[in-house]
Amino acid sequence: MNKKIQKIAVPGGKYELLKIAWPLILSTASYSIMHFFDRVMLTRYSDTTAAAATGAGILAFALISLFLGIAGYTTTFVSQYYGLGDKKMCVRSFWHGVYFSLVCGILYPFTFRPIGLWIFDLMNHEPDVLNAEKIYFGTLAFCAVFPLTSNSISAFFSGRGKTKIVMWVTISIACINIFLNYCLIFGNFGAPELGIRGAAIATVISSFGGTVLYIILISRKKIRTEYNIFKNMAFRWSTIKNLIKYGGPSGISFSLDIMAFSIFVLLIGHIGRVQLIASNVALSINTLSFLPMLGFSMATTILVGKYMGKGDKKAAERSAYSGVKCAAVYMITMGILFVLIPEVFFWFFKGKGINSEMFAEIFGYGRWLLVMLAFLGVFDAVNVTFSGALKGAGDTWFTMWISVLASWLFFAPAVYLVTDVFKAGIFWAWACFVIYVALLALFYWIRFSIGKWKNIDIKEKTEPPPTLISEIAGEAQIIEN
Repeated sequence: MNKKIQKIAVPGGKYELLKIAWPLILSTASYSIMHFFDRVMLTRYSDTTAAAATGAGILAFALISLFLGIAGYTTTFVSQYYGLGDKKMCVRSFWHGVYFSLVCGILYPFTFRPIGLWIFDLMNHEPDVLNAEKIYFGTLAFCAVFPLTSNSISAFFSGRGKTKIVMWVTISIACINIFLNYCLIFGNFGAPELGIRGAAIATVISSFGGTVLYIILISRKKIRTEYNIFKNMAFRWSTIKNLIKYGGPSGISFSLDIMAFSIFVLLIGHIGRVQLIASNVALSINTLSFLPMLGFSMATTILVGKYMGKGDKKAAERSAYSGVKCAAVYMITMGILFVLIPEVFFWFFKGKGINSEMFAEIFGYGRWLLVMLAFLGVFDAVNVTFSGALKGAGDTWFTMWISVLASWLFFAPAVYLVTDVFKAGIFWAWACFVIYVALLALFYWIRFSIGKWKNIDIKEKTEPPPTLISEIAGEAQIIEN
């Protein structure tokens, strides 16, 4: 390998990060396209479903995100054990993520669904919008077990850097969902016209399909023999405790962050229906940039976890900065497009569900919201990438506290004051959103720069893996001779 290639392929460098990240970027991009067209179809269906879909969808995600965050931390455990060379612990971590997901997914409809319906009642939206929100949220809540289980199984692949598998499954889910949306929202191809309920049913069916695909993939002979997948299923309290110890703060911060954001979306509804639709459309457009950027964050988490497992802290640090640089370039590019051609993005949402006069008013607000998103995107690149790096190293308690303080001492109260007390309007509410993301980016960058994450060890104290045992035995024999 010549010097030029060695420089490009440096551990934790941009080349390695992009190699892992591009399938994850396509995966999250397919999700963003799926959600984008979901919102497009509901906006074209009626102004009521346009107003209801984003808030209901985000609240549904917020209430399940606690469990998604904990179960998703399985990726970090798998990546660290994979870097250490301990296949047995990779499998054990994966199975305990699945066990956790199954229990939470089964209990979710009986615990968090009533909470969600109660929150909608508090928002005091217009009766038709409120009814649509409850239909959408209530349908999704009954099938939470599918996305949770899929998330845990995917961690076994992504944690080992096998991100192409995750990509193809996610693309398959997105294609199924878009097709079913077209059928069930509008009543095409002989399907019943179910409106917003049809959109929720399409999400449930596609999510179930993704779970089935992952089960098939994890059951392949090559994986069964190499990792003894079904021979290392024994339940251990120590592994669950470790998952909750480090994944718990990650799940709490993720959940509270999304919950604060969902309250932001719902409070915009207090300003007016047009402003709510404009905000929802702008946020739907933003998924085209934000969700693919999460691919860089996930890749950063995987690489930091891998090199922390290996004990190579310099490569772990390099991985984080590589992720930030790549994510920032991407978000700046998307921000330029938002500013220069906002009408192209809004064109997708123009349909018979909203008359031309209302749409013109929506676009009048929305084009300036896209300008604000252009500024916000740069801060978000720093925010999600450094937070992903800290989680990959196990510094989850700090990320939790910063998320709690920023979300609930500043963001949610500030938006409430703007919308309900001072009646300042949509742009001031969105300004709070931009400042909130900027604060997160600043604190995560400072925390990572200090370097306390380098001294964290999340691995269970177990027997050394076979590769290390053989190395130790070999060194002992050399000494003896």
